[in-house]
Amino acid sequence: MAMEQRTVADADAVGKESRDEILKAAAELFMEFGYAATSIDAVAQRLGATKGRIYHHYRSKADLFFDVQIAAMNRLNEEVEPIARGPGGPIERLAAMALRHTQILLTELPMQKVAVQGLERGLLGASSALKRLRAVVKMRDDYEELFVEVIDEGVRAGLFVDLAPKLATKPFFGVLNWATVWFSQRRLQSAEAVDDIAHALAAFAMRGILKDTNHEAARKAALLGHHLG
Repeated sequence: MAMEQRTVADADAVGKESRDEILKAAAELFMEFGYAATSIDAVAQRLGATKGRIYHHYRSKADLFFDVQIAAMNRLNEEVEPIARGPGGPIERLAAMALRHTQILLTELPMQKVAVQGLERGLLGASSALKRLRAVVKMRDDYEELFVEVIDEGVRAGLFVDLAPKLATKPFFGVLNWATVWFSQRRLQSAEAVDDIAHALAAFAMRGILKDTNHEAARKAALLGHHLG
């Protein structure tokens, strides 16, 4: 019985690893060539695998596309939600959330770019995809709500600009997510250099929402964002 359980667990682990590899390859292709120009054949070629390996996990390119977006959203949520729910005031938590969000965008660019731009550009307009699209949009909305809640807390405390939290969240994300449009990691670019960009973007976003950048809490948050005051 124990041997059977280990065998099933091993098979599940191998299956997840295989899916993760497929998602990574697909995300790279979607980013480079767009949804329309990417095929299951191309994903298989990128992996040096057969089409059968892809179809073992995904019935269609649309299924693969949506799974890339879901995986990207799950990745952000699992890293950022503990910060949102954790200790600290709204300034410290929002700065840390912005930083972690941006670090993931920049270091996992293909998958995150597909998630951000895939939804915004409506790459899949077929009615058959609407149910799955709604599910992904719901995930995005729930994730954004983490930021809305912390921003609302800061507005109520008089720390953030007096703007409706849901409205304030949109330009805040705009600063961070626009990096998926212009950022392109160079082959020899160091991890430290990429992290510096993440810090700078998080700091810039915080500047726009803070009522007083000289507030003591803002100066403490500057440790996360290099320069806020």
